[in-house]
Order: sequence, then structure tokens, then C-alpha cells
Amino acid sequence: MAWPKGLDIRALNVFTETARSGNMAEAARLLGMTQPAVSQYISKIEEALGTQLLDRRLRPARLTPAGEVLRDRAEALISSAELAMAAVRNVGEQPLAELRIAVPNSIAATLTPWLYEHVHRDMRPGNFSLRAGQAFDRVRALIEREVDLIITSEVAEHIAGVEQFELFREGTVLMLPPNYKGTPSSLQELLDELPLIRFTGHNVVGQLVERHLRRLRLSPPRVAEFDTAQSVSAMVSVGHGFAIATPMCVLEGASVGHDVRACAMPGPSVSRTLYLLARSRELGSQAEMFASICRRVLHENVAPMVADRMPWLADGFQVLEDISMNNGEK
Repeated sequence: MAWPKGLDIRALNVFTETARSGNMAEAARLLGMTQPAVSQYISKIEEALGTQLLDRRLRPARLTPAGEVLRDRAEALISSAELAMAAVRNVGEQPLAELRIAVPNSIAATLTPWLYEHVHRDMRPGNFSLRAGQAFDRVRALIEREVDLIITSEVAEHIAGVEQFELFREGTVLMLPPNYKGTPSSLQELLDELPLIRFTGHNVVGQLVERHLRRLRLSPPRVAEFDTAQSVSAMVSVGHGFAIATPMCVLEGASVGHDVRACAMPGPSVSRTLYLLARSRELGSQAEMFASICRRVLHENVAPMVADRMPWLADGFQVLEDISMNNGEK
């Protein structure tokens, strides 16, 4: 029997997530995809099988009898495929031929040199591949098997078939021009003196900052926004304004020569937690090994840099304990 064209593990994964979540919009959010992309996958499966899987006349759409049969069988197929991949790669016994990682722009340059050194020594992959980008792209790349591991602030309990390891937590700080004198007593005071240099809206740090500003009922004018910590740091370092960022953003800018004055947030602060996410059961113990390597690098190399530049930060930068969450059965 010839396998129908367009019916593969990725397509089945999209279909089962749509069936679990009850609608394409929610499935798209959980998978880090767009709703049209999910709809296209479902249509390709229906075309390949020659039958309708979703009754789109209903709101929300419901599985047809054929869709219910496929849902039950597809979950078993996906589970078997994941176990087969783990067995073929002989996880835990042999080094991976390639380890593909995606990380936020805000930590890439700071973390990568030490991370590579430890991974190369302890995990011995044939090739170390790392790419930096935005959260939505990293989650999509993990689900669609373009990468093996991602570091993100997305929580795995919202993503099916993924295991999660906590890495570190960091609060927000002010990025001020190097020649800025004094310590602002409030954000409003600072906004009266300098324009706010923003992270773009699709940047996780930018989203964190915007939510915080709304809670404080502050609406600074939009004058400039950028999607990387390096670009924001560059603007602040030459005096074009100030930014609300995180300790890792400060280090990331410094790694490429953009020096800023870091200062504690006046009033309340907010924080973000970074996690390592991997597809459940595919990497076995190697996902946990990579998480341990990340924590070691954070403890030994990054935390001292944070303490040196921001000694007042206290618990504003914390490497987290070895706590994992497995959602493979979700």
C-alpha cells in the first residue's frame, strides 16, 4: 500500500492537537503556528485520505466519524514514531549526530561560547547548531522538528508532547545612558527626562515591559523600538533614551560593545522565567543533560557577571533548581 502524499507525522501531530483543543485557533496557538497553516494541514490530510475529518458547518467544528477514528489511531502512530526515533538515535549511549538548539536573542551571545564548550565536551554531538530568534518561531521550530531543544519563556503545560526544565529567572532593570547622573525615584520622572527605547511587540521582553507599563497606567509615546537587546543597548549607550530590560539584555549588549548603566527599577518590578523545552521521549536523558549544562554555565559564568555589573540586584537573577515537567501524555 502506498502511503498517501501529504500524510506524515507532522501533519498527524497538527490534526491530533486540533482534535484535542477543539478548534484550529487554539491548536495554532499551542503549536506556535498560524491558523491558516493549521487549516492547510487539515485540508491536505482530508485530500490525502479522500474523506472529511472536521464538520466545519458546526461552531466550533467537530470531528466526523472518520476524524474520530483517525484521532484514535494517529496518537498511537505519533507515540510509536517518537519511540522509534529515540531508539534509532540510541539516546544516552551514543552522541547525537547533530544537536540543534534555538534560543532567545536576549541571551544568545552571552550564553553560547560557554554553552558550546560544555556541550562539545560532555555531549559530543557531531555538529552543534544554534539559532537565535523570537519565541513564536522557536516553538514552531520545535514542534515541526526543525530543532531539538529550545530555550524560551513559554510554559510547556500549554504545549502538548513537550517536556520542560526550569533554567533561570530574572527581573527587569533600567538601562540608562552611561553619562546619566542620579537615580530616578519613579518611572514617570525618568520618562519626563528621556524617551523610552522599546523592544518590539513580538519580543518577549517587550511584551513583559508593555504589560508592566499598563499595570502602572503609563503610556509613554512610541519613538523607537527594536527586536534585539543589542540594538536597544546600542541606542541607550549613545544617549538616545533609556530602556526597561533584563540583566541578560544588559550582558547581551555589553558582549558586542554597547555599554550602558544598569540601575534598579524604581517601584515594582516584574520577572520572566526561562525554560528548556524538548519533545517528550525523543532525546531521553540528553535533554536533562543539556539543562544541567545550561545551569552550570549560568552558575559559573553568567551569575558572576551579573553580580559584578549589578551588585544591587539580589534575587533579581536566580538559577533555578532541577525541576522538570513532562507533558508527553497531555
